[in-house]
Amino acid sequence: MRNYEITNIIREGAVEETKSAVKDILAKHSITIQNEEDWGSKRLWHPVGQDEQGHFTLIKCQSAASEIVKIEHEFKLNTNILKTLVVRSNG
Repeated sequence: MRNYEITNIIREGAVEETKSAVKDILAKHSITIQNEEDWGSKRLWHPVGQDEQGHFTLIKCQSAASEIVKIEHEFKLNTNILKTLVVRSNG
């Protein structure tokens, strides 16, 4: 198992349901959440589609490397997740 940090930018107006959907996706792929941070709403540097605001979240977790590709794909299918960044961390 490796440590990862997942940063999501979520569309305003659908924050709570999207955060719940993200947790469901992680649970489905047996990813262990170690810590969650809610960074709140911020103005985006560049608009994503028509969205100029986004709600930022950070999840620190442990996962097998093979599962990361699968969750990234599922995040792309969710229209309420504007952007995702997954980074491998040291601990």
